Amino acid sequence: MAVATSAPGDDRADLEFAEQLARQLRRSTSMPLRPQDESLLAGATKFKFSDGRVAWSVGEGPLVLMVHGWGGRGVQMAGLAQGLAQDDFRCVFFDAGGHGDSATDGVGFDTFIRDTSALSETLAQPVFAWVGHSAGALGMMASRRLKGLSAERYVCISAPRFPYVPIETLRRNTGAPERILDLVKPIIAAQFESTWADLEENGAFMPESKPLLLVYDRSDERVRHEDADQIAESWPGAHIVKTDGYGHNKILQAPEVLNAIRSFLTPNTRA
Repeated sequence: MAVATSAPGDDRADLEFAEQLARQLRRSTSMPLRPQDESLLAGATKFKFSDGRVAWSVGEGPLVLMVHGWGGRGVQMAGLAQGLAQDDFRCVFFDAGGHGDSATDGVGFDTFIRDTSALSETLAQPVFAWVGHSAGALGMMASRRLKGLSAERYVCISAPRFPYVPIETLRRNTGAPERILDLVKPIIAAQFESTWADLEENGAFMPESKPLLLVYDRSDERVRHEDADQIAESWPGAHIVKTDGYGHNKILQAPEVLNAIRSFLTPNTRA
């Protein structure tokens, strides 16, 4: 990602540079639908909501809504959905705006914030659980304050505690100086209708009296697994599960992750 630079002391040029970087973050290349992914959608009911967003539903029972991460697509959640459907849950997952079959606009944390709310409104029934991965989980949790999102239980898989991942990506890929990155931070924070300082203080993870499961991998190359510990410090009773060797995306396919979620959603019937 090559970008122009600005000279120190030129405030207007610095701001323009920061805005340029923020616009680049809005562009995301979504993962392709692979042949093995198509088989995961077999038997799922496909439908659309909110300006052509594409979603799938599998199973019957209490509603579990599932959110993929930045640059991903809904089918990444299909394996978990099918597993939970065996426990008599109705699981709905979708392609967020700018991703997969919903790739019609730019991407941002506000995309996940809006789409999770729109999906909930479309289905118009009580949500038993929200299950989110990475940036999708962060947007999902922020939607509680911003959009009135609610559920009986929440599951966050590899979710950054605040949106530091794009800042670290810009630092690594562009070599932008810290003064510029400091100007990008409030642009990102505005997507949460918040300040960067508030987000750093677990702003998106404002605790409530509902169970929260935090699932992280110690070898994750994008999201710090210690985020789980910091979130749990302010969320009474939060449960943490950590895996090893899966990284950021393959954790969604880990059998122990499915088992942990199944136990969390059905605590009265599982050890």
